[in-house]
Amino acid sequence: MTAAEPSEPRPPRRVLLLDDAPLERRIVARSVQREGWVVVGEAGDADSALAALRTSQPDLIVLDGRLPPAGGLAVLPALLAERPAVPVLIVVAFEEVALLREALRLGAAGGLQRPLLPSQIAEQLRLVARTPPPERE
Repeated sequence: MTAAEPSEPRPPRRVLLLDDAPLERRIVARSVQREGWVVVGEAGDADSALAALRTSQPDLIVLDGRLPPAGGLAVLPALLAERPAVPVLIVVAFEEVALLREALRLGAAGGLQRPLLPSQIAEQLRLVARTPPPERE
């Protein structure tokens, strides 16, 4: 490819939303879609989360820190074991700093604190977008 040739368009980045609150999923979905990402799956509990991960091939996972039944920290290691190259953003309540720290220690790539603001979501997506997407299986 020469400098005059246009580069091939990059396919949209893919995100999996894991949250038991449909309203929270809609807020995140709208924000990611505005940034050019595609929501490829959603789940509201840990068992559904793993099933959705296996079928959706995301480039990013947005995980509720309190995902039922045992919380996001309980399912985070399984998500990372299943797809180690896929970054996970953990979403926690504003006062749950310890939960956020623990998620980062366990391997989450970043975090968001509620209340979720579209600008915060967009910023995290841009950070993740700076890294190449994971290889598809």
